Amino acid sequence: EARASHGVSGVVEFRSDIFDRSTVASLVDRLERLLDAVATDPDRRIGTIDLLEPAERERVLVEWNTTPDPGADVSGDAVSIPELFARQVEQVPEATAVVFGDRTLTYAELDAASNRLARLLIAEGAGPERIVALALPRSIDMIVAVLAVLKTGAAYLPIDPEHPSERVEFMLHDAAPTVVVSVSALRDAIGGLGVPVLELDHVETRRQVTDRDTAPLSITDGVQPSDPLNPAYVIYTSGSTGTPKAVAMSSGAVVNLLRWHAMTVPGGVGTRTAQFTALSFDVSVQETLSALTTGKTLVIPPDTTRRDAAALAQWLHEHHITELFAPHLVIEAVCQAANETHLHLPHLQHLIQAGEALTLTEPLREFFLHHPTAQLHNNYGPTETHVAT
Repeated sequence: EARASHGVSGVVEFRSDIFDRSTVASLVDRLERLLDAVATDPDRRIGTIDLLEPAERERVLVEWNTTPDPGADVSGDAVSIPELFARQVEQVPEATAVVFGDRTLTYAELDAASNRLARLLIAEGAGPERIVALALPRSIDMIVAVLAVLKTGAAYLPIDPEHPSERVEFMLHDAAPTVVVSVSALRDAIGGLGVPVLELDHVETRRQVTDRDTAPLSITDGVQPSDPLNPAYVIYTSGSTGTPKAVAMSSGAVVNLLRWHAMTVPGGVGTRTAQFTALSFDVSVQETLSALTTGKTLVIPPDTTRRDAAALAQWLHEHHITELFAPHLVIEAVCQAANETHLHLPHLQHLIQAGEALTLTEPLREFFLHHPTAQLHNNYGPTETHVAT
């Protein structure tokens, strides 16, 4: 006996303080579109059903994407990280690029030092689609090494000397870097793992670096053409299974982030950025390279200062730091230390937190009450998509 179809009826309830009626109506329209499609052709794969109407598809794929490529130059050509840095060398060669203790390098000096090391790394086999591991203590040499690797077109792999030896060994075996750039003090931690090690403080390495040319690199130096899709760095996460997982980030994605950061947190010569985060934490990419590609000064605190909130707050004051990148717990501790000691930080204009959920605690509220010109930036992004999403 034939039975008449009576259809399906339903009611949608929604919170009016979160959704408006038109948004909910569009969701219902898409549900009806789905039900119509499966009723018409029950054997159709769900993934082939288009839930968007033509106008919506046009909006998502065309209208929302008609923005200039932030990684492109005025001419439309893609630019690289070394090219962004080279512009600062040309424009502000005598500006201070990096400070650590009583040692400083201008942009011209940092350029020359990284060019020398880059030439040596090329001789060691560095180039596009290859990896150079960096196992270095906090120092100006660490910054020189990062730039040198990028100038070769290779990707740098940060190795934290304080990580367990099993993790270090796994990373080096898994990534198979062409060479490890390190220092003699870390010989026991890095040596013997089957990867060539270049010790920057070794007398022979110093001689080889000093003998190299300081001029910009060219094809005659063995530099190979690079592509925005070539990795700029490789950083390991803990991995959902407990096994470290490598994330290789393309240089084009990093340039995109740097251009966005330059618009969001503007500044140039005179802006002083704290190089606070560990090199193995991907926030350091944004922190370090955003400074060096916009003419800012990168100021490196010693490890003892980084681990003491009160000392860090005082250091920020003494060095007139403008920008601080740090996890939420560190920023909260610095704010609390400044509050308790009535320390005013008039130069600190941007506090950029990432890596943890941001909670607007009482110490943060009190600090920003007394620093009304300072801004708190809440960045989020998994390592796979780089720092900010």
